[in-house]
Amino acid sequence: MPRTEEGHRKELVARLAVLGQIDATSTALFQQRAAAHYGLGITEMKALDILVREGAQTAGQLAVALNLTSGAVTGVVDRLQRRGMARRSPDPSDRRRVVVEADRQALAGGHNVYLAIGQAFAELYAGYTVEQLAFLVRHLEASVGITRQQTELLGRHPTG
Repeated sequence: MPRTEEGHRKELVARLAVLGQIDATSTALFQQRAAAHYGLGITEMKALDILVREGAQTAGQLAVALNLTSGAVTGVVDRLQRRGMARRSPDPSDRRRVVVEADRQALAGGHNVYLAIGQAFAELYAGYTVEQLAFLVRHLEASVGITRQQTELLGRHPTG
């Protein structure tokens, strides 16, 4: 029996759902291994990612980004600082506050476990057209938005 367009569409949507789950799990496992490589927990690794990607943050900003209490984020920053990966500095715009920033020089001096996976993705993307890349960017931006929205909703309505 020939496959209809609607049937094919349903198969593709179902496959996307499964692949999304597999991708999320694979990414989480990679992040756990990367964090362990650096002697960090996953929360410290995500904090470091935010500091590298977005620049210096106040402890409050970092707490919001990681969905942590102020006490918990203090522990995260303490551990990053002890490992020589981040430092606290006076906020240039308000000397009463402290900002946390990644120590890029210290990070550049060590082995970067993300180089190999970054190169593998660069090679994958090299095979795509500009139009395909634009589609992927739109898809990932929308996916990030949906995940953030759903994460926020879960935070508002905890189980228990």
